[in-house]
Amino acid sequence: MALLMEHRHRLYAFIAKQLVNPADAEEVFQKTSILLWKKMQDFDAQGSYFHWACGIAFNEVRNFLTVQRRNRLHFDVELVELMARESVEEESLSESRLNALRLCLKELSQRQQLILQQCYAGTESITEVAQQLGRERTALYKQLARLREKLLACIRLRISQEGAAL
Repeated sequence: MALLMEHRHRLYAFIAKQLVNPADAEEVFQKTSILLWKKMQDFDAQGSYFHWACGIAFNEVRNFLTVQRRNRLHFDVELVELMARESVEEESLSESRLNALRLCLKELSQRQQLILQQCYAGTESITEVAQQLGRERTALYKQLARLREKLLACIRLRISQEGAAL
């Protein structure tokens, strides 16, 4: 149950990308969730739960589309397969970017990390954070822009290195 709860948003997004109607996506998501619960003993704990769940969800989407063939608007199986592959690749890239961001954030100084935390995770406005730091608001905006550029460069470098290592 914990694995399903951890990945439910990503799994729903995987399903929703393949179906036109949000109500259909919700129906398939519910069926998939039940099936995942029933088949949990088949999951190999050494593998990726998300990818395993996407395989089951993909089959549920195909089954749903087969039943819905009477509707005028439907995707053929080849298109669904293509969208499923692209969705998994997109999710993998997003996960790589997020992991790279985490590592890049650790490379920043504690002060830089604190500034980012205050500006993006806090409840204060930029003006309030600037006042707390004893800085001009425009100077803080410029520093944030430099930090974002630095993080972006770091993320791109890590992902390119990761791609070269594969």
